[in-house]
Amino acid sequence: ISFKHCAPPAPKMATKAVSVLAVFAWHVQAEPNARMCIKNTGGSCTVSDCYKWREATGGVGCDVGRCFCDDTSCSGIDGGCYTEDQKYIELGASNTSTETTWYTFTNARWPDVVLRTASLSTNANLYATGGIEDESRFSLVMPPLGQGGEPSFLMYSKKWPDAVVQIADTGEYGDAKYLPACTNIVDSVGSSRPIPNLMMSLVVAPQAAADGTPLVMLKAYWAQQYIYVSQGTTSLSSLPTWGEDPGAGGYWMVNPRLPANSVKALPKFSGVRCSSMCGEVSKDLTMTNVNAAPRASLEGVVIAAILAVLASMRA
Repeated sequence: ISFKHCAPPAPKMATKAVSVLAVFAWHVQAEPNARMCIKNTGGSCTVSDCYKWREATGGVGCDVGRCFCDDTSCSGIDGGCYTEDQKYIELGASNTSTETTWYTFTNARWPDVVLRTASLSTNANLYATGGIEDESRFSLVMPPLGQGGEPSFLMYSKKWPDAVVQIADTGEYGDAKYLPACTNIVDSVGSSRPIPNLMMSLVVAPQAAADGTPLVMLKAYWAQQYIYVSQGTTSLSSLPTWGEDPGAGGYWMVNPRLPANSVKALPKFSGVRCSSMCGEVSKDLTMTNVNAAPRASLEGVVIAAILAVLASMRA
């Protein structure tokens, strides 16, 4: 199977019965998603108008059965439309700087590997490998919080600037199958993906690093699924997900440190704790050691080359 990069099968969402006449009863030409302004709220208008509550401080319209924010507003985390007075916030960026803060995610159980995307446009999978390269750098953009809920983020890739980390449901016939992936905010045919499917939640892990640095878990916004590195994961195998606490392999150190006020706002893990094959947070995992890690490695270069060959064979 060959995927256009960052465009795996779209996550399935609950839909209403479709009436062809209703779909085209009210149609607006919606603007596409943009990096700092997601337009597709995730709402459906196949059998009725978009819900009135989506007009938070902005306008909403129906585009072929989907609820889109108008040209003066962007979707918030809650799926409401908000005008520019409630902007998207890029974590780590100051009011006087336009530079992007790029974060790396180091695994707590195996601190010699970091989260990374693939190197080729034909591969949408996520991996855990050594070395810091553009494939392993991410920015964190938070849409307006809206009417309650938890802070969630568009986790943009430096390698693929219009793509985000997400967890997709690629199962069929009601059987859930979750896949961590790097996904374009607009797919290959120009369709804007809905904001709920594009966001990740950062959850404070139940254990901190040896130096007291809080660790986070990477959870899908729309599903109770966490990205983790399993004992059987290799540098060539895509990362899996788990529905509860996956243990130390599912905890990540974020570098540079997240702003203190942002950490305080993150939800803390409150689910069922891992009880089998959980592993331990490495004693070598400290912010000092993470900062001292090489920015790139020969292993990373070799792995990238192997992934490129495998991807070309699948194409």
